[in-house]
Amino acid sequence: MGLFKHKERYALSDILKGLHHAVNSAQEMLQAQQVQNLKRFWQETDGSPVCQKVKIGDKKIGVPLVSLVSHNRLEMEEVEVTFKARIADVEPHSIVNRLNGKNSVTYAGLQVELNDLKATDSDMIDITVRFKLKEDSEETNRLARDYNKQI
Repeated sequence: MGLFKHKERYALSDILKGLHHAVNSAQEMLQAQQVQNLKRFWQETDGSPVCQKVKIGDKKIGVPLVSLVSHNRLEMEEVEVTFKARIADVEPHSIVNRLNGKNSVTYAGLQVELNDLKATDSDMIDITVRFKLKEDSEETNRLARDYNKQI
């Protein structure tokens, strides 16, 4: 080990992309579980429903199990992530604004450090990222309704 300890720096945009990917992956897992839970109510061979024979009076009828159980599911409505970081560097960038002649638009890439942090350090910042589930679009809902009418 040398005299100076190298502290890794991370682009805040990369951290946010990683968090966004993690939330999307969790949502996909919940959707896959929902599909798996529903698949057990249909025969894989011919797609007919799995039924329970029920006697009502003198009649015996097959009642699809899918109609007898609750279909509650887990869903993510909002995810909040809070962490502490130290601003390591701000990298200014500029790009030509094609909409406004030769003027340029500037923005900054923020580099943060996440190692060896103490809550009492004066250069610490709290970062809170909140992801919220957005409702399906009206077009998607209309398409689903149209398919449901064909059932």
